Amino acid sequence: MDQAVAMRARILDAAVECLLRGGFGSARLHSAIARMAGLSRPTVYKYVGDQEAIIGAVIQRELAAYLDGLEPMLDREVPVRDQLEDMLVFATHRAREHTLLNAAMREIPERLLPWFTTHARTLLEQVEPVLTPRIQRYIDDGQLPDLDPRLLADALCRVVLSLVFTSGLADLAEPAELRAYLRTLAATLCSLSMLAGG
Repeated sequence: MDQAVAMRARILDAAVECLLRGGFGSARLHSAIARMAGLSRPTVYKYVGDQEAIIGAVIQRELAAYLDGLEPMLDREVPVRDQLEDMLVFATHRAREHTLLNAAMREIPERLLPWFTTHARTLLEQVEPVLTPRIQRYIDDGQLPDLDPRLLADALCRVVLSLVFTSGLADLAEPAELRAYLRTLAATLCSLSMLAGG
């Protein structure tokens, strides 16, 4: 592994530990990360940057791990309606149960939410190449109409973000309720996409 990549990973590992211990709002985050990683503060700045850059790098790394966990499910040979439902349940449940995300939502929602709302393009750009080829597969085998798979990937990502970060009329805290809600949503999305193709 390249030394810079290894150093950055070491810093981000320490950053996650510090953030989980209540460091999101800390003015001394760099010092805590440096101490935990066994490095100097200038080294932390050199390899990752300021506090916003650290939080952004942690979010990007966690998202990459999240997508790695999602990919095996997306490669299953199942009907599109089942795939949509399972993917939405998995993605929503996993995000809602994410320890670091929950800590950030408690401590710094005003700094975290822009990453998933007004600045979500970066996130969508990471998700799109994972979802698009899988959606294209369903288009190619006739389970979805000939539509732009990038737009459906974008819409699915936005649905998950909405389910994770907003409350609504339905209480979706229970997995069974979330699955029932998403089953209805997936069926609706499939019906709408078939109408759009027809």
